[in-house]
Formats: sequence, structure tokens, C-alpha cells
Amino acid sequence: MRYSHRIISGKQCHLFIRGEAGPVIFWGIAAGSGAMARKTARLLADAVGEDFLLAAYETEDWNREFSPWPARGVREGENFAGGGRDTLSWLAKACIPRVEAEYGAASGGRFVAGYSLAGLFALWAYLESGLFSGAAAMSASLWFPGWMELLEQTKGRPKSPFGTEQFRESGKDSIYLSLGRKEEKTRNPWMAAVGDATRETERMFRKEAAMKHVILEWNPGGHFSDPEGRCARGMAWLIREQTKMGGEQ
Repeated sequence: MRYSHRIISGKQCHLFIRGEAGPVIFWGIAAGSGAMARKTARLLADAVGEDFLLAAYETEDWNREFSPWPARGVREGENFAGGGRDTLSWLAKACIPRVEAEYGAASGGRFVAGYSLAGLFALWAYLESGLFSGAAAMSASLWFPGWMELLEQTKGRPKSPFGTEQFRESGKDSIYLSLGRKEEKTRNPWMAAVGDATRETERMFRKEAAMKHVILEWNPGGHFSDPEGRCARGMAWLIREQTKMGGEQ
């Protein structure tokens, strides 16, 4: 596995490349998380034998850049500014073209991934853009105000406001969801809704014509238990599903 570092339109990007023909996964991480990205990439490489390209991009303001729309925070002094559309625009116009021009187009499928709030962003970016053939959302913040309403409104309606290539085809896409068993047991009433929201998200995605595979995996522990392992497992599942799909075509 090769490692490469790029600064793309102001954002730090860590690229992990194995082979030339595998899927491309765009994974949002927090600023300064390069060491965590390397550990996750090693776990991913150990888990799968297939080729892949993992593009881990850093964000300077987690709550702003991964929140799809503005919302009141669940803790004192916290707020979500709703800068997710800017992040998606950066992916569509800067990151994806640069990465795929340098390392090869996503002939093996293009995916988006994230943990916690970045997991919510990954699912939203999948629904909103039509750029991706699936998503992995690990311990995603699906308690976020307005998420379930948006999911109901957007089901079956792929679109791309960026005028880019559409990946979504009927019966071709894959969605991976995971959650820690203790996450819904928090005393915070907003965040305690994450369990039911994740179950309902799985149910609604399973109804979508675009879906070939949807899975909800339950992990031991709470929200901060083994994030590298959870991320590696989710992305490994996407790679395996894409490989199986390629063999079926």
C-alpha cells in the first residue's frame, strides 16, 4: 500500500493506494487525524485482499463542515452552522476530479464514508449529489434534527446539483451503517434517539430501488469505542460488496 499526501484547494488529503483497479472511498476526518487515518488504512488493508484507493480529507471545523444544514447544538455553547454543502461542493469540484485524474477514475465504484457527524454527512452527500455508488456511515449522528424528515423527502430521488456524472443505478448501490450498542443509552435525550433513527434509516434504505445491499452492524461499546476498527470494517464491507457485484456483472 502506498501513501501520498496532497493539499487540494486548502484541505489536507491523505491518500492510501493499493493497486489500480479498486473502488475509491472519500472519507472525511477531523483536522490533525493523519495518524488515525494511517491506522485505519492498515486495518483496512489487512481486512481485504482487493485493490482500493482511500482518500481521507481533513476538515478544520468539524461541526460546521459536516453539518448538512444549520441546527441548534445539543450541548451548551455548541451549534451546527450547516456548511456541509460547501464540503460537498469541494468534493465534487476539487477533490474527486484531482484524485481521480492522478490515480485513475473510479471504475471500481466511488463511495463516501464518515464517522459520527461525518457519517451523517456521508449519507446526506450520497442522497444529495448522485456522485457516489454507496456510503459507509459508522456511529453516524442520525439524531441530527431534520435527518429523518429529509430522508423521507429524498427517497427515490437521486440528483446532482453539480452537473457531474451520475453513479446511481437501480439495484447497484450499497449502504453500510453501524452503531455501538451503548450509544442510544446516553442521558442526552437528543442523542438517545440515535438508535431508533439508525434502525429507521436502515429500513428506509432497504426500500429504495437503487439499493443492492444494506446492512446495519451493531458493535460493542459506546460512541468512542474503537473508531478506527469500526471505520475499517465499514469500508471493508463496501469494498467486498463492490467486488462481489463486479463478479456478478
